[in-house]
Amino acid sequence: MAENTVVEKYLIFTVQEKQYALSAKSISEVTVLEKVFPLPLVPDYVLGMINRYSVPYALIDIKFLLLHDASDAHKVIVLKEEVDKLAFLIDDVTDIADIPSDQLMEIDQEETASITAFFEWKGNNVLCLDTVELINQIKQDFGQ
Repeated sequence: MAENTVVEKYLIFTVQEKQYALSAKSISEVTVLEKVFPLPLVPDYVLGMINRYSVPYALIDIKFLLLHDASDAHKVIVLKEEVDKLAFLIDDVTDIADIPSDQLMEIDQEETASITAFFEWKGNNVLCLDTVELINQIKQDFGQ
């Protein structure tokens, strides 16, 4: 690995047996799903609100958002409050990986704007979710 290669830490998780990753810089915690407070008039992938240390977070069914299929998962990735007040419902956490930037393979697909790259990890391709694109998509859906 070259001396000037940037290494970023990713949390690898599964959704319907596919592996995805989020930059660890954007994650506050991983927790078990507790009480969900329903919200009216929201997109189908928004399950409601959860309370984390007296802060409300919109709970997003990432499986429904990406694959249009409802999840029965019970684990939650909570984003840092500075990023946005969102939490993602996931199946399970697989690993934490340090990935050099030169191992990220960019994906250029308009239909999956929230998936910007992938990397190989332990023989599997892991899709990298772009939190900025996910948040933009969610905000756009709320505006409609």
